[in-house]
Amino acid sequence: MQTSFPARRSTLNRLRLSWGVFALCSLAFLAGGFFILSAGWSQDYAARWLILPIPAVAYLLFVLARNLDANHRPSEERLLASLGWGNSLTLSRGLFVAGLLGFLVLPKPPGWLVWIPGILYVLSDVADFLDGYLARLTNHTTRLGEILDMSFDGIGVLAAVLLGVKYGQIPAWYVLIGFSRYLFIGGQWLRERLGKPIYGLPSSLRRRGFAGVMMGFLAAALLPVFSPPGLHIAAALFGLPLLIGFGWDWLIASGVIQPDNRSSTLKNAMFTRWLLPAVRLAILALNLIILFQWFGQLSGLNPTPSGLVILNMLVVAAIVLGFAPRVIAILGLCFLGLFQTYASLTTMQITLAGAYTVILFLGSGPYSLWTPEESLISQRAGERRNQQIEAAS
Repeated sequence: MQTSFPARRSTLNRLRLSWGVFALCSLAFLAGGFFILSAGWSQDYAARWLILPIPAVAYLLFVLARNLDANHRPSEERLLASLGWGNSLTLSRGLFVAGLLGFLVLPKPPGWLVWIPGILYVLSDVADFLDGYLARLTNHTTRLGEILDMSFDGIGVLAAVLLGVKYGQIPAWYVLIGFSRYLFIGGQWLRERLGKPIYGLPSSLRRRGFAGVMMGFLAAALLPVFSPPGLHIAAALFGLPLLIGFGWDWLIASGVIQPDNRSSTLKNAMFTRWLLPAVRLAILALNLIILFQWFGQLSGLNPTPSGLVILNMLVVAAIVLGFAPRVIAILGLCFLGLFQTYASLTTMQITLAGAYTVILFLGSGPYSLWTPEESLISQRAGERRNQQIEAAS
């Protein structure tokens, strides 16, 4: 649907007013961060914190101003008069990531301030999930939203990885995770410059699941709740599959290998039918062995609290029955992290962490009671509602 020039100009003016409001909110965000760090730390560190957020916010405002005329649905040309909840959350995510960048030039904050980087990253993760959901729910998915999303895609992960390495929470090799997306894009650019073909990647639920798991792990690493060596073990369990996935996608994009749908279907069928239920039973067996070992150590100086053991066994029962298994696997990994505060993780517990990670990435397979999280992986939140709105219109 096309609109007249006066109507389009009027809509653009309203969008420019929205830009001005967001610019004021950005200044308030920067000023608030400065005053919080000044009060809780020092004015010198507060001023140093502004070094990276100021250019990051300026870039965000520039991208928004330059692309206001893209505030239309992909299938239409008519401009929408408001930015909408989805774009507003995407812009908020940009501010949270900008604030996170500021801590890269500072030492680890003292006292309660140590929570701020993790909270900023959690807020950016929540905004990253909800912006697309609200845009689809309100039928306000726009080209502007796609541009804004791409502008900060990957920067939050990179900033979180660099901070995690800087604080000693995750190993130094994790920097590869932070740069993996940019290395992939750079490789595609280089192939284009060399005149070599780039092959499209087949649709895959793996990428969305891996990205969600990685963002959740980085949030846990930045919040002062868990610590090494448990975090380093989790880093390997989460990071290595992601790097292997990027390598596999690069081999497809560069034409080295071609995915065989029939072979992939056969392998997936074998894995989900037999191996995933076997992993669930292995989790039960490992936990029973660990439980018996715990009973044998009751006379020790620092036995694990019995309440924690009972909760852990409830987690195991939920996974064996296939009750929200991916979510429960996260709880199982968190329990192992808490166990670490009482004693070092044993080889059996590390093996158990690997089994939980398999369930987290791949699900529980057949014979599962309730798997609500699968719908979030196979279909983006709010997508079905958006399709119903479009069909009705």
